[in-house]
Amino acid sequence: MNKKIGAITIGQSPRNDMIPEIESYLGETEIIQIGALDGLDTSEIQSFAPDKGDTVLVSKLRDNSWAVMGERKIIPLLQKCADTLSMRQVSLIVLFCTGKFPDVLHAGVPIIYPQKLIYHIVPVLADGKRIGIVNPDAAQTEQCIRNWSAVSDNITATDLNPYDPHADIERAASVMAENHADIILLDCIGYTRKMKSQMEELTGKPVILPRTLIARIVGEFLE
Repeated sequence: MNKKIGAITIGQSPRNDMIPEIESYLGETEIIQIGALDGLDTSEIQSFAPDKGDTVLVSKLRDNSWAVMGERKIIPLLQKCADTLSMRQVSLIVLFCTGKFPDVLHAGVPIIYPQKLIYHIVPVLADGKRIGIVNPDAAQTEQCIRNWSAVSDNITATDLNPYDPHADIERAASVMAENHADIILLDCIGYTRKMKSQMEELTGKPVILPRTLIARIVGEFLE
């Protein structure tokens, strides 16, 4: 297999906060990055803000700030990213976002949606115990509970913005502890290994980090 994969971020590339943390799991694989918001200015990005009732997504921009978007608004941009990567002859495409996207993107190679893997793996690891889910934005909490209720009847949720250097991880950890979470999912590609370690130390519970989980699975596929 040609070890060249496409990495789509729903924000802007390059994701220098993420790629260095996952490339060791991918061996000699070449990672071609592309972002749905690449080349857009502030006013253009703001036009993708979620409307009432939209599924809310959060991702990093090149200047280390972040954007809040409505899922349905960026799907056409994601398809353009998939088209571009297909022309680059990648072996597969990974959508580096844990959002629950509809299966509407098309490419000549497999597209991996992290959410599909996580929704199957995490409940198995939890084995009926309480799952604590951490999302970037408070506006995502209700949709998080609604989505996760389809795969587990024992969940709790809170928010912590991985892109905000002033975000209070101790508060998020306290919510997890107060709600008796037994296993914690940092439900965004933006969370880092450091954040995982901090959450584990603060709660004393196992913490699942999507970026490294997905990288391990993709690495196995490419082996």
